[in-house]
Amino acid sequence: MQTRSVLEIVDVEGQPLNALAPRERILKTASDLFYRLSIHSVGIDRIIAESGVAKMTFYKHFPSKANLIATYLRYKSDIWFQMLATATERTGLSQLERVLAIFDALEEPFRSPSFRGCPFVKGLAEFGPEANSPDVQATIAFYFKGLHEFVASLIEPLALSDPEKVVIQILSLIQGSIVMAQSTPDPELVKTIRDAARVLLEEALISSSETRSS
Repeated sequence: MQTRSVLEIVDVEGQPLNALAPRERILKTASDLFYRLSIHSVGIDRIIAESGVAKMTFYKHFPSKANLIATYLRYKSDIWFQMLATATERTGLSQLERVLAIFDALEEPFRSPSFRGCPFVKGLAEFGPEANSPDVQATIAFYFKGLHEFVASLIEPLALSDPEKVVIQILSLIQGSIVMAQSTPDPELVKTIRDAARVLLEEALISSSETRSS
């Protein structure tokens, strides 16, 4: 699955504001405010004030708030998929372990004090079917489609008899773990969810083997 590059995947959140160019300063400020608070509650004037750019500079880079929101979500998507790729492409992993490495990747963000859940689930709540924001809605849909394709690409080499069923199950564990991490301060959470994913995958492998031999 290929993601669309935003600022060449510059981690704007990991750099001081004054070290960034105006466009990245705007994105960093918006990313922090949108994720920490909510998209609808944060206005353009606040983003302009906190990023330290002129209003004309803001609109030069982002012609509308909807454009900024879509860019913010694409940025979050790129960072997320880069993190997943780094975890799942480590050398020496078996095909099953590559799937489980998704959960290894969740450990660090879950432990971060700034963790506020999934920006795309939050985006779904703010930009449902009734919202008149096609670019934002398309960006959210693109993320979930991409996550499905990413998990499916890791499941495919396992040659399961019903791979789509397992993809949905793994996706459910991913999203469920994100919700649990917000509500349950359990340091063993990732290990627990990872163990559940391992059991699920091992049972699917056994079932597929039995189906082929029958």
